Amino acid sequence: MIALSLFLQFLKYGLLCFGGGYMIIPLLYADLVEKTSTLTPESYGNLLAVSQMTPGAVSVNTATYVGFMQDSVWGSIAATLGLCTPTFILCVIILSFLNFYKNKPWAIGFLKGIKWAAFIMILSAVILFAKISVLDFSNGSIKINLLELGIMAVAICLAKKVPFTVLLLLSACIGWGVSYL
Repeated sequence: MIALSLFLQFLKYGLLCFGGGYMIIPLLYADLVEKTSTLTPESYGNLLAVSQMTPGAVSVNTATYVGFMQDSVWGSIAATLGLCTPTFILCVIILSFLNFYKNKPWAIGFLKGIKWAAFIMILSAVILFAKISVLDFSNGSIKINLLELGIMAVAICLAKKVPFTVLLLLSACIGWGVSYL
């Protein structure tokens, strides 16, 4: 019975968590700490620490952790399946329509527009992070953190689909240069 309630609870989170796995964090806090007192604030902090440290999406790691804490292995399976089921169904529906309309000019234009919109959003995030951490405008001078600048250069090269060997050489040069600073 606990596994079924975990499945339904995380099914709700799966339907509500558009925008990434970090959307689940305030929802879980409201439900599990404030509303039902299933977790204490300290155990909720442990939940976040474990879900951040383990590889994978934060939302899936969180569902697995909460499910395991509530009902061992069956609870973790139920919570993870509940979280992933809405996304899976939505992807199947979208892919079936996409396969039907993939050769239409408006669909091709739409997909190209999405690609450029994603690139612009990533570029704006790079510029924002550059303003915050790479460029320091205090005292009227500009201070550049070379390591972070190198990481951004590699990210831009990845977006431009630069060959892996060039990225490896670029990373080695940046690492060598930073070690002498």
